[in-house]
Amino acid sequence: MKTRSLVSLIVVIACAFGSVPVFASDDDSRGGDDRSKLKGIIESMPSSGFVGDWTVSGKTVHVTSATRIEQEEGQAEAGAFIEAKGTFRSDGSFDATKIEVKRRGEDEGEMHFKGTIESLPLSGLIGDWRVGGRTVRVTVATRIEAEIGPVTVGAFVEVEGAMQGDGVFLASEIEVKSNVAGGDGHDELKGTIESLPSSGLIGDWTVSGRTVHVSDSTKINQEHGAVAVGAQVEVHGQLRTDGSLDARRIEVKPSASDDRGSSANFKGTIEALPSSGLVGDWTISGKTVHVSDSTRIKQEHGQVAVGVRVKVKGRRLADGSINAQMIQVRDSR
Repeated sequence: MKTRSLVSLIVVIACAFGSVPVFASDDDSRGGDDRSKLKGIIESMPSSGFVGDWTVSGKTVHVTSATRIEQEEGQAEAGAFIEAKGTFRSDGSFDATKIEVKRRGEDEGEMHFKGTIESLPLSGLIGDWRVGGRTVRVTVATRIEAEIGPVTVGAFVEVEGAMQGDGVFLASEIEVKSNVAGGDGHDELKGTIESLPSSGLIGDWTVSGRTVHVSDSTKINQEHGAVAVGAQVEVHGQLRTDGSLDARRIEVKPSASDDRGSSANFKGTIEALPSSGLVGDWTISGKTVHVSDSTRIKQEHGQVAVGVRVKVKGRRLADGSINAQMIQVRDSR
């Protein structure tokens, strides 16, 4: 009963954050029926081979020579997202009978959020960060992308990972989304309007938790919809040191009911490409992605090829396929 209560508590916490639970069980009360499941990110493994104790999203996972390890969708290594099957011990650790490496995409148990860095470890980047009011744990397996600007207090970042039972968010990837220094004058924020000035549009807005300062010189484009609470917007301007944004231009983005489809933003692995060239239909993590001459393809981190992980931005059509506006190679693996 102790194990069942622990799993139930973790499920409640994870659901409160809109995430798929990290730990789950089909029927924990059955004992050794190997029906329990654990999903998470590999943090550490034995120094030699697979046999021994792994750490997966803060949990100890016992792996033996009898444990079946499937690596069809990736390598079992630190930072990989896995699903383990087996049984929980009374101490909360997990005896694994099967471990399967999963793609880390929008449907594989990970969640993501955006926020402003409020504090960092005293030395280096490994350790606990404070981002948007949440504790974010960064390990040696966490991928940190700082192309747009440096990792520093006040920078706006997107965090991907999994919520742990103690309320800490274990980060698999952190990407700086805007440069706190604001030196290039091209800081950008995309989000939902949460509040507006009581009278008119001049004043402070709240967009996805960020304060946006709007003046009479701010250009506001309402071609795709009216400014209102709940509307999706893209803000261009310059960040202040406190993380707020002085807006030069604000554009209301099309709503999900727009006949051109809702916005799509996901990461996945290329599974198929057109027989000739890059224009045509791609398959990325099971999704059909339409690529045209106007699609921006960024290959700074590697070349487009089957098996390469990419980030896609575009518009989702009624049939579930996606018209790609931008595709960025994430790595060359």
